[in-house]
Amino acid sequence: MTGSEDSSDTRRAVGRRRALRLVGGGALATTLGTAGCVQQTGDGSTTTGSSGGSTDADSTGDGEETDASGTTASGPESVTFGVLVPTSGPSAPLGQAQQQGAKLGVQYVNESDEFDFEIEPVYEDTQTDSATGLQRARKVVEDDGAQYVVGALESSVALAVADYVGGQEAVYTSGAATIELTGENCNPNTFRTETNAAQQMAGLVDFAAEELGTKMWLHTTDDTYGNSALDQIKRRIDAQGLDIEIVGETMPDKGTSNYGPQISQISNSEAEVLALPDTGADLINFVRQAKSAGLTDEVDVIGTALFAQVSRQALGSAAVGTYSSTLYNHALETGDNRQFVAAYRDAYDGVPGSFARVGYDMVRMTARGIQAAGTSDPTQVRDALEGLEVTTALGTTRFRECDHQAVNPVWTGEIVAGEEIPAVDLIQKVPGSDAVRPCEETGCSF
Repeated sequence: MTGSEDSSDTRRAVGRRRALRLVGGGALATTLGTAGCVQQTGDGSTTTGSSGGSTDADSTGDGEETDASGTTASGPESVTFGVLVPTSGPSAPLGQAQQQGAKLGVQYVNESDEFDFEIEPVYEDTQTDSATGLQRARKVVEDDGAQYVVGALESSVALAVADYVGGQEAVYTSGAATIELTGENCNPNTFRTETNAAQQMAGLVDFAAEELGTKMWLHTTDDTYGNSALDQIKRRIDAQGLDIEIVGETMPDKGTSNYGPQISQISNSEAEVLALPDTGADLINFVRQAKSAGLTDEVDVIGTALFAQVSRQALGSAAVGTYSSTLYNHALETGDNRQFVAAYRDAYDGVPGSFARVGYDMVRMTARGIQAAGTSDPTQVRDALEGLEVTTALGTTRFRECDHQAVNPVWTGEIVAGEEIPAVDLIQKVPGSDAVRPCEETGCSF
């Protein structure tokens, strides 16, 4: 059992090692802080352009345009997107953030000269429920004529939507992380912009093995994502040959209110590191209780969603001193993230979190596939999307041909005190090619 004094010494040692890496260039050169830092680095600009056709055309007053010869010309093509996110139910805060990002993605496409079509969005609430999500997917495809569906951040909802869209003349770009979506349950019509569970574990397991300890306890909720995450932690340990021993696991039911029994088990074990591949209310309630019980002083805690803005805001000081595999930070100097942050700040008077980033890029990545194909025909767009390199807020990435997973980088970050809410100090980066599973290990076959 590691005592609180030993734990403090461990953290100081990690800090010294991190400082040496920063001096030597082995880590990200710039650490990231609070929203105030973004206001200093953002340029306040967004990409805008004409969405109404040729600039020398005259309006006829009835929605059509005439060119210089007086010939009537139609406006840009309209492509219907069904945007499915939970804006009610347990995942509503995450869904609302993803919808905000999606709306900015639609705005980006519709106002940019980069595209010769406009998106007509149809927003539907999945209510954090797979049956409702499936119903909403059918509605946007069969009633609203959407050939493109994006969103569905809950794993069970995303799997239901993917299964349905797989049998339609439509393309689904997912905002969920469950590994099966681009694994055993993959289909040719489904793509994923979100960083999946296997990629997330690269930012958790590799850092823990190098910096935190060799004896690890795993704790998560007994649901689709939790089970997938534990499998991927074990796979990553084996695949990388890491010196980590799993000394125990706890998997309480979703919505558990009292984590006393699990906290006691972990405290009485040999664990040096507590891995928390958990999300939402289950993560927040567990960390609050673990902090109150003193567990976070006994072991180093590293999660997959502690970096998320919603987690840090809810946990406050209870999150400080923990570590997290980090999928996004608003202060990243990657891709066109600065423009995204500026647009988000203008629209919502704040800075975006990871779920908003996913919403923004899932719309834009899909739209760039349509533009590259030169048609809105989903079959041709699907082919165009495979391997297409595009600029995102995370940098240049692509959907892999073998499983349609976006090859996103991940970071490891430490949660530190901030001006308003705790901030994320990025420590190291795992490139997308190193984080993603080899194609032959996915189980995906089209």
